Amino acid sequence: MRLIPGWRRCYRLYSVQLGLLIGFFAFAQVTLLPMWQAQLSPTAYAAANSILATGLFVARLIKQGPDQEVV
Repeated sequence: MRLIPGWRRCYRLYSVQLGLLIGFFAFAQVTLLPMWQAQLSPTAYAAANSILATGLFVARLIKQGPDQEVV
């Protein structure tokens, strides 16, 4: 498996940032959702997570830098 060029700067990629945000929401569901269940319904959480996942898909399609020749 070959890594993408400039993989050490992956934190700049929108898809990586959104993936981390989705992971944070999953962690928040486990730790904080029991305290927020009255304010945040499971349907609202699922909708927010679905919107973020769709954003992740779109972010993978966005060109984020100059073309680099793959060797």
